[in-house]
Amino acid sequence: MKKVLFTLFAVALLVSSTTFAQGYNQKGKALNIGAGFGFAGLEGDATIPPVSVGLQFGLTDKISIGGIVGYAGSKYDFGFFGKSYEWKYSYIIVGARGEYHFMEPSDKLDAYAGATVGYNVVSVTEPSNLGLGVSYSAAASSVLIGFHVGARYAVGNNWGVFGELGYGIGYVTAGAFFRL
Repeated sequence: MKKVLFTLFAVALLVSSTTFAQGYNQKGKALNIGAGFGFAGLEGDATIPPVSVGLQFGLTDKISIGGIVGYAGSKYDFGFFGKSYEWKYSYIIVGARGEYHFMEPSDKLDAYAGATVGYNVVSVTEPSNLGLGVSYSAAASSVLIGFHVGARYAVGNNWGVFGELGYGIGYVTAGAFFRL
């Protein structure tokens, strides 16, 4: 999965570097739906890779604002004195995003960099009961300050592909965007 996402992102960057058409529209809205890898699965197994949905609104000819919601899940297994224990983690991120668009408006390519300020909720459960008949769980939350760089490439009139690198729900995210 990681190799496929990396390949898609590399192809998107290659295409964007050889194309001179751009894609940011000050009066437009873009809905991003993506998946990638990041928090979940860095250690242990990713049960649900980082998935996210974001919406951006053009504010000026170079700046857009919007929001993002993301989710990821992972689990860690370990053995101790002949018993198997499992810990399940879930990560939820809700945040506001701002982006600066480097290229002039046109139809195809949009290169951008931005920041995210949001809320990160992490929870963990130990459903294997540690052999004691009791299940353990905990939750924590914190402010998330993230950053990203990316590119969108319009494939059709109202949709295209995007790729991002940064810190948020995933370190690498790729997916589709839709102009609304």
